[in-house]
Amino acid sequence: MISISVSELKPAIAGLSKVVSNKSTLECLRCVRVDATPEQVSILGTDLELFARITLPEAKCDTAASFLLPFDRLQGITRKFNARTVLNIEEGKIFCDLGTGRVSENVESLALKEFPEEPAFEIKTVALPESFPRRFAETMGCSSTDETRYVLNGILLDVSDPACHNLVGTDGRHLFSANSFTLPLSQSAIIPNHKLLLWRGLADLPWALAGQKNKNNTLVRIAAGDWTLTLKTIEGNYPNWKQVVPKGGDIRTTVRLPEGHTFAEMVNGLPGGDLNDKPVNLVIEKGTVSVKDNTGGSSILLAGATTKGPDIKIRLNRDYLTKAFDYGLTNIWLIDPMSAMQFARTGRQMVVMPLRTMDASPAKPTNQPAPSEPQPERKPMPAINGHTNGAATSRFNGANNPTPAAEKPAIEVAIDKLDGFKVVFREALTSITELTTLLRQAVRDQKAGEKEIHQVRQTIRSLQSVKL
Repeated sequence: MISISVSELKPAIAGLSKVVSNKSTLECLRCVRVDATPEQVSILGTDLELFARITLPEAKCDTAASFLLPFDRLQGITRKFNARTVLNIEEGKIFCDLGTGRVSENVESLALKEFPEEPAFEIKTVALPESFPRRFAETMGCSSTDETRYVLNGILLDVSDPACHNLVGTDGRHLFSANSFTLPLSQSAIIPNHKLLLWRGLADLPWALAGQKNKNNTLVRIAAGDWTLTLKTIEGNYPNWKQVVPKGGDIRTTVRLPEGHTFAEMVNGLPGGDLNDKPVNLVIEKGTVSVKDNTGGSSILLAGATTKGPDIKIRLNRDYLTKAFDYGLTNIWLIDPMSAMQFARTGRQMVVMPLRTMDASPAKPTNQPAPSEPQPERKPMPAINGHTNGAATSRFNGANNPTPAAEKPAIEVAIDKLDGFKVVFREALTSITELTTLLRQAVRDQKAGEKEIHQVRQTIRSLQSVKL
């Protein structure tokens, strides 16, 4: 028999609820596994992508036991009692003595062998800096949730450069990276952006990490307090994220923000938050820095901000701007209104693609820059994984190209470019349609497999009930 106080069990239930789904089509995934010895009691839950085990140091057990419990029953009975109540758990039963009587609940669950096996892990975890969970959460906040772009639905642990390991997350429109730590991995890996990894119960704990290459896949293990998480990594090639980071020599205008500012709240108060892309204009003019709504009718002054370089106005999604403010990125580096902008602070950076704007001032089409204001060669910024979020690039609008030859009218040049764009767009639509078809077929196959498993189980159970 296992004895656990409700005060210790409730945080475990809160974390496991991020992994165990009571709506899962597989009955075994609606259960948790309880493993107990006189020395240690732990509970394991999984959704097949992540295995989460919580050790309960205050729990007591008089004998070794392992069994499954329906998670909803354990969750439900825990909610009924106050923190001082002690629950007694054994296979098939949960009960407690209240002094005035006993409350008992019988539970039925599957055989232990039906629960997925937790992956074996031989490598010991290595402690990470105290700031790592915070950097991890910031990176996950910039990753994609689009199911059709699965490789971006995670965080890249990039160890390709031995001198500078990075956490990287992107959704194709903005990108965040953080370093200032050494990752104990032999090769780069992509961790799925699982909601448990953002749970406050883990974020406030120190983390340790390890990676292991198994026969079929790469595993990552995270140890945080009494929690041990084992994750299957995302297989695939992550985009070359470094190519979208602006080069230092291309930067023309810099902004330094004051510490402890409250600009994020001010920006969110500007009109236009209900528009597509939530546009705002960052305006650097005559030594001042301000943010204006897309019409220019409302603006806020970023008091205390200092700037160097030419005046510039750049349009971007306010959510990315306020996120950079919330992350404490106090340096802003800009090239021109149509190139990626960079927010940075020691060890961290966010790259944001600007929005297309009709009134953005393009670079002067002269072949010779003015002697008093040297202009570096402008190179088109590569899109993050093929997406620009409406950013103007030379590939589509020819903003960086010299004036067309006189023998061909400008309107014909524009029509040619539109024709080229339509070809690219049709190819992209064809690829998306093919991918959607494959995904739908995979879903149908999965449902068919689950239905067959269910029918087999029903048959086995009916045979077990037959008495000879």
